[in-house]
Amino acid sequence: MIYSISRKQAFDNFIPKNILGVYYFISSEENIIYIGKSKDVGKRIQQHIKNGRKRMIYEFKKIKILKLNTELEALLFESQEIKKFLPIFNRKLRKTKNTISIYENITKYGYKFFDLNHCSSSPILEFISKRKAINYIIKISKEFNLCYKINNIEKFKDACFNYHLKDCFGACINLEDVERYNKRFDYSLSKIFKIPNDCKIIFEDNPHKTFVKIKNNRVISFGVKNLSNHKINYPSLDELKIVKIFQKKFNSTTIKKNK
Repeated sequence: MIYSISRKQAFDNFIPKNILGVYYFISSEENIIYIGKSKDVGKRIQQHIKNGRKRMIYEFKKIKILKLNTELEALLFESQEIKKFLPIFNRKLRKTKNTISIYENITKYGYKFFDLNHCSSSPILEFISKRKAINYIIKISKEFNLCYKINNIEKFKDACFNYHLKDCFGACINLEDVERYNKRFDYSLSKIFKIPNDCKIIFEDNPHKTFVKIKNNRVISFGVKNLSNHKINYPSLDELKIVKIFQKKFNSTTIKKNK
């Protein structure tokens, strides 16, 4: 169900109560300027109006509310909508974070690697300092025999130091098969997120069952049994992080490995 709320209705708090879902602040030019989610959308909108960013509150003309079924469904749906519409105030909020992000990148030869950035659109993990982020990359690289040179831990012109110790299989000098190397990289991600590469996870969120399908370390679809089914059109690691966080909240989950 979709609700349309005028600016006046929003300021008068004339919003349906206890709606779980995703909401959109829309400007007079019909641009979506902010997307959020809440277990109580009306209450969250009032918080924006009272304490939110002044420019955003000044610019919005109306609010659209999409009613959904579970919190996890709303979180994943919100993530996809932000990637689709790229609202200006969602982007500004992300830029204010003073953290170092680890994100996935790929070399010109096709090898996947962990890279660092102050502001990544889809970080795997975030750290308060560059040193902590590098130490984590070193730990993962050592555990899964990932090349230190490819992961920018070492700066060598030719083979990395570990190659001479036979702890690297030669990806740094393009000797190791790319597919073989990337399989280890993908497996390291499943270790980070503690979620199998290919599976279906079902969350028992009374009275609903929210499902998430994962393939190659990416959420490919999600929904609520007998009610909804959403395809992931903008895949990233953000959705996997949401699922990982949600797993900690639920004791009642079922993981089925894909055949």
